[in-house]
Amino acid sequence: MTSKIHPNMTRLLLAAGLAFGAATSQAANGVSITQAQETSVAVGMTAAEVQKNLGRPANIEKYPYAPGPSWTYEVATAPFGRTEFNIDFGSDGTVARVSENVLEDD
Repeated sequence: MTSKIHPNMTRLLLAAGLAFGAATSQAANGVSITQAQETSVAVGMTAAEVQKNLGRPANIEKYPYAPGPSWTYEVATAPFGRTEFNIDFGSDGTVARVSENVLEDD
């Protein structure tokens, strides 16, 4: 007895696998954002509001002597190369400052 897989089913399985792989990769490394999404973050927003707008950050750091954590997102649509969007939170848990950092290529 032989079994044949319909070509459309093969394409569907391949597409599902690629989508799952991309979602897993983004979940592991944080979500890349666009420059347009950066404008949705404003001083005074809570961490929950930021995460609702941008998703999980690529990196969260708590620097010594800083009042709160710093979140970093990769900017996918930056015109000048690899760029990070940084959000610094204050001691009250709200956004205190935002900045963008263009990284040099190694």
